[in-house]
Amino acid sequence: MSYNVSVLASPVHELLVSFSLYKRQTLMKYLALGSNWPGEVEESLSPELKEAIASKENLFFEDLLVLFIEPSPYKHEIESFFEWLVQMSAGELFERLASSLDNQMTLPTNLLEQRDRSLKLLKEWNKEYFQFHREGVLERLTADAESKRKMLEEEAGEKVVLQASRFIVESETVQNVCLIPSLHIQPMALIDHLKDTLYITYSVKDSNNKRNELLRFAKALGDEKRLRILEYLSHESHTFTDIVSEIEMAKGNIHHHLSILRGAGLVNIHIRDERNTFYYSANKEIAEVFTEMVEPFFK
Repeated sequence: MSYNVSVLASPVHELLVSFSLYKRQTLMKYLALGSNWPGEVEESLSPELKEAIASKENLFFEDLLVLFIEPSPYKHEIESFFEWLVQMSAGELFERLASSLDNQMTLPTNLLEQRDRSLKLLKEWNKEYFQFHREGVLERLTADAESKRKMLEEEAGEKVVLQASRFIVESETVQNVCLIPSLHIQPMALIDHLKDTLYITYSVKDSNNKRNELLRFAKALGDEKRLRILEYLSHESHTFTDIVSEIEMAKGNIHHHLSILRGAGLVNIHIRDERNTFYYSANKEIAEVFTEMVEPFFK
């Protein structure tokens, strides 16, 4: 299996990730930010911005914004990127999106309106939240991206993708994988499948806080049900439905346990040609990873 692997580091994308997390608030209890993060952020936002975000029906344009961030000459400068994007005509917006999406996906006729509304919200989000959390962000994202590029010079792309995100790409239709480092989604990884390209947003590990990583690992293993799931996934890959049937637990509970295992890096996710169907397997390097985590604490 062969596909191209690239790496994209951008504070614009990090701003977008933080905005999406606040709007959706679906993963918070599994992230290092914690469940209280949205409430803490909300205290610093103006009533006007809170209302504008709450009233936005969906994040259609925001979810596709990576298609503009990746080729932009201003991907490293938030304000310049906004100025660049706002100058695009409806035809340019349509051309970029249409060429990168599956044929069955219909684009709305009001692209300019969607763009302008999204940019207005993102500019305010940058002003009221993100600008106060930008210090050192580009440097950390760039440093991690460079480390992945160096790995790609020496190792197979599949191995670099797996190491960064625990995703295993087995789809015959995927031709490109773009790895995007992020700080806000620690310790998870997210994926967007657009036509023949996967955009994988992965967590930048905090090299100064190995203790939290070890605690996350130990917590994930410290539950009998999660051990049963890992044992089941150690033999071959299975779908979420398979796991529910085998472990005989409610779907919500299985999702909870899988999320904890994913956050600890104990589960791989296989991407195949069946859209919206993931296969899970156990990370069989668990013992080696655990040894690497524990050794520094006994030196």
